[in-house]
Parts: sequence; C-alpha cells; structure tokens
Amino acid sequence: MKKNLTKKLAALGLAVITTASMAGCSSKPAETKAPETTTAAAGAESTEAPATEAAKKEAGGSNVLKVTYSGTPEIHEKQYLMDTFFKNFEEENNCTVEVDFVAQADAVKKIQSEQEGKNYITDIIYADTANMAPYVNGGWMQDITELVNSTGSTYTQMFDNTTNKDGVRYFAPFTFDVYVTCANKKALDYLPDGLTEEDVVSGITWEQYADWAVAIAAGEGEGKTMMPANLTSSQLLYPMGGMSLAYGGGFPEFTSDGFKDALGIIAKIAAGNGFYAEQDQYTAPTDPLNSGDVWLTFAHMAPVGTSYNAAPNNYVIGAAPKGSKGAGSTSGAWCYGIAQGAPNQELAEKFIHYIADPEVNYEFCSNYGGSLSPIEEVGDILESSDVVMRAGIEMLKTTIVTGVPAAEYSDWNAVKLLYGDIFNDVLKNKAVPGDDYLAEEQSKLEALKN
Repeated sequence: MKKNLTKKLAALGLAVITTASMAGCSSKPAETKAPETTTAAAGAESTEAPATEAAKKEAGGSNVLKVTYSGTPEIHEKQYLMDTFFKNFEEENNCTVEVDFVAQADAVKKIQSEQEGKNYITDIIYADTANMAPYVNGGWMQDITELVNSTGSTYTQMFDNTTNKDGVRYFAPFTFDVYVTCANKKALDYLPDGLTEEDVVSGITWEQYADWAVAIAAGEGEGKTMMPANLTSSQLLYPMGGMSLAYGGGFPEFTSDGFKDALGIIAKIAAGNGFYAEQDQYTAPTDPLNSGDVWLTFAHMAPVGTSYNAAPNNYVIGAAPKGSKGAGSTSGAWCYGIAQGAPNQELAEKFIHYIADPEVNYEFCSNYGGSLSPIEEVGDILESSDVVMRAGIEMLKTTIVTGVPAAEYSDWNAVKLLYGDIFNDVLKNKAVPGDDYLAEEQSKLEALKN
C-alpha cells in the first residue's frame, strides 16, 4: 500500500541533506571509508516487522533486497536513507533492505568480482553517470527498458547517452542537478550599480558576477567568493565547465576562445583578491556559507540547497550567470539499476517501480537540498516553498546544459586534476594562461580519451 509521504523536513525532524556526487558532494573531501552494510530496519522502529525466515521460505525464496550503494553518504544522509527511504520500501513490501555503502571505485571492483565469478549477491546498484560506464560496458546490468516504461512515469532523456546503450536502458535516473548562484543577503549591499536582488534571481552576467565578487572583497577586507577548489574528489571542473559553456566553449576542453573567456572571469576575481582564502579546503560551499565566511558562489544546487533550507532568510538563489552565449551548466545524475543474476529479481523489480513513484522521488529530492527530479510528473507536486528545486527547473528552460562524459575517458579523476592545475595557474598569476600552456594541457586531456 502506498505510504502517505511527508515532505516537510521539520515534520521529519531531520536536517536537510546534500547529494553526494558527482556532481554533488560533502563540503570537505570525504575520507575513504570501509564498506559498511546497513539494514534499514535497524535504523528505526518499524510498524510492520520484516518477514521471518520461515515466511521467506514459504514465499519461495529470500525476502531481502541487497543494494550496493556506490557512495559514502554523510551521517545525516544515511539517516534519511535508512530511516525513511529504504524503510518505507521495507514496510510496503514486508521485506528487509540491506545496503552496502562503498566508495565508487570499490563498488566497481565489488560488482566486477560478483559478475565475473558468477557469485551473484547484489540485486540493486546505485551509481552516478560519471562512474556508470564500467557497469554498462561490462555487461553487468539487466535490460530494464520495459520495466521502466511500465512504471508510467515520464523520464527526462538528458542522461540517455549514459544510462542507455544501443537503445537499451540499464539504469533509471533518480535525481540530478545543475549549478546555481547563491548569495548571502549581506552581499546585496555590494551589487554593481543598477542591479537588484531580482536580477540575481533571474541571472546576472559573469562580468557582473566578477565585479560583485571584487566589490565584496574591497568592502569587507577579505575575499568571500568561492569555487570548490579542493582537488581531492575534486568538483572544480563542473562550475568551470558551466562557465565555458556560457561563452561557447566545450566540456571538457581547454583551448577554445570560450574557455579562455571563462578563465578571464576567474582571473578578474583573482586579481581583485575576491576569492575566499580557504576555498582549497572544500569541495562544496555548504560549511563556509553556513559560517558566513563565503557570501557568493556558483555551485552544485544540492549543497547550496542545504544552506538555503537551513536558513532561507539568509540567502538569495539565482540562475547561473550568463556569458556571451547565455547561461551554462554541467549536470550529472544518480541512478538505480538491477544487476545481472540478481538473487531477488521480483523484489528488485518492485524497487524500480518504487523509485519511479513521483511522490517517493519528490520526497527524496526535497530531502537532498532540493536536487532535481528526472521525472516529469514531480513538477505537479512542487510547492512555492521549493525554491531551490524551482530555480533549477527554471534554469533548464534556457540554460546550455551538458552531461558528464566520463565514459569517454580512461580516468575521470585525472581530467579533474587538469582543471585544478589550470585553475591554480590562474590564481597564481592572476591572468589567463598562455596558449602554449593550454595546448599542453589539452594534449594531456586528449591522451586520456578512450
């Protein structure tokens, strides 16, 4: 029976939580964690006990759904997942959900070992589009095309080039993101002449953004604008990629005029000492926003949503700034699929139907800082209080958006580090690097292509 899902975080008594990703991440780089298997029923009391072993045998098989979750969520993220998201599925299906939280690279190794050894343990795999290629190309996933179609939900086609192959769907997207502007309302005092809060909401230009960042630094005596500059589990390439798209550049690439124009914006902020001095310690702006150390950022919407939803009166959420070609943003998705040889096939198929339910999806996205739903019908559920989610949806109507082509490269982390090298060169010299340097970095990028 469908649960009456609550949406308000206050009613849940939970902190707003961020997306771990790919595109989303915790505010400081996550340490490598050992694999951890958690049972949803252990996280909170259940009004309906899981089936006994005897009942499972009578039903003709196991009633335990085993999920490999390729990410290591923070404590508050895991609390929501285990106490609400997976627990609701348990209660609806009188089953137990066991979740193995493992780092992305370890998840690939785990599934590869299971599949190649035909030692099938995992039923459901949770993976992001930046790390999905090994699962699809390895033949480790089931064809869920008809299963997803049977749910009746309308999915975006934005990620089909990653979730699908040769017309076959292997993963169903569950949540995705774009990059948005977030400003502390104290920063509004330093807006360039003629601009208003409404302009920030609808989207200022990158030139105006740079002027604003420099004015804040001049007025406050320190830089308070941030990019996620930590290179461990780096997220820096995503906002840099969005800036490049806004000027007609590509992603990833380093030699176009558009990319150089984007670097010019970074150089202008650096020359005006506008950047937060400790930004290289963070992969997301949540903590510095919350502390007030950062007043302006262009960032992944989930960590921005975490700060906004915790103190909505403190912030302004706006569209991505515009370049000469319009606004630009990268986007990635987290997705579920069924592993080949899944021991609990029927339960796994029920889970795909569960995640396709618009109410379930809305509940999840609301709790993850306002990340976006890939399901069209969720738009009918949105309320006026869903500020971050609405900002992201509005952006999609006019913004140049590209997915994450990680599958095209042998080592996506190495691609990330190239962006970090270029960014740090700009910060050091407070100028756009020369063509020879960018050409050399482009050669390194090309060498990483599959």
